[in-house]
Amino acid sequence: MSTRPPNDSLGPLDHLALRYLRQSLDTPHPADEPYVLNPVESRVIRRTKIITLTIASFLGVMGVLLLYGPQYMWPYLFANTTIRLFGNVFDLPLITILYGLLLVYLEVHLLVALNLRGVKMIMHVCQFPNAHDAQYERHLQALTDAALEKTTKGILRLGIDPYLNMPRWGLTIFFLLNMAKAALSNFGLRFILKRFLGPYALRQVTELAGMPIYAFWNAWASWHVLHEAQVRVMAPTTIREFVHELHEEWGKNDEFRPLILEALQYVAILKRQYNYAHFLLTETLVDQFVLKADSPVTGDFLKQVANAPSSVQRSLERLLVFGVLVDGKLSFLEKRRLRELRKQGFLTYSARDIKRIGNDYNRGRGLWV
Repeated sequence: MSTRPPNDSLGPLDHLALRYLRQSLDTPHPADEPYVLNPVESRVIRRTKIITLTIASFLGVMGVLLLYGPQYMWPYLFANTTIRLFGNVFDLPLITILYGLLLVYLEVHLLVALNLRGVKMIMHVCQFPNAHDAQYERHLQALTDAALEKTTKGILRLGIDPYLNMPRWGLTIFFLLNMAKAALSNFGLRFILKRFLGPYALRQVTELAGMPIYAFWNAWASWHVLHEAQVRVMAPTTIREFVHELHEEWGKNDEFRPLILEALQYVAILKRQYNYAHFLLTETLVDQFVLKADSPVTGDFLKQVANAPSSVQRSLERLLVFGVLVDGKLSFLEKRRLRELRKQGFLTYSARDIKRIGNDYNRGRGLWV
């Protein structure tokens, strides 16, 4: 098969897709294994991350330079505006404020476009969702509905999960909040510099010192967006194979089945159904084991599992470790729950083992639990 794109190609994305298809024909992908990125996918994802994070960092640096540079060179253009209000006179930097808002608007939209292009590149090359999740649109709508529920505090969160389910305006909100965090970090740095350097702190030094801060936060946010795209590629097949294996062994066991939702509730997977991997895991378990998703859970998982046979405990342990790692990150609550399970003697995986398994999964080597 030729690696040259067809005449009606839309560009490099189609070229990369053809390269992936050629590689996939030559590379066996066993159906009974977790999803493992092949060399082409790994290379494209790594290159996409490097390029996107580099450009995002550059946008952060340029944003600071464009904000303060013109003020140094043409200070008369940014003179304060005198406003009379209720008999009082105020000198306000309205031009500077409007100029800063314009820069924020441009930078946020450039970041959204840059990251959406990176996500499109990853998903196009990895044939997602075509070859992975046939019901992706329905899942995306369900995730959006869950993210907007009042019981889950609505859209304003510090985490990224809810925003990824609403690609354009959700990411716009996410990057705006990220800019706010960068501004607060920059304010803290300027305060520290002025506090310790005092009159020796030049205005240019304190203002331009924010360049690495904005570069860092832009790269941090972009990394999370692209990492989630990679997880969405790997999660569906990995979840299906794991649940299928679990069902073959425990599908008819009356001691194991009632504890599935209790286990998911204990590590808060049921509470975060706006998380794509957790939503897919819950849906697959409910479907395979014929569970009632709306059935009430007691919340006494530790007491119930203590009375279960050791073989059931080991399978529940696998399910818990798999569940907290399949979304590509460990939350503070998940870490705390795992520590509690380890203290109870239920969890045989050490913290180092879980970290190693998670790192392998995030590198595209599969989730082997």
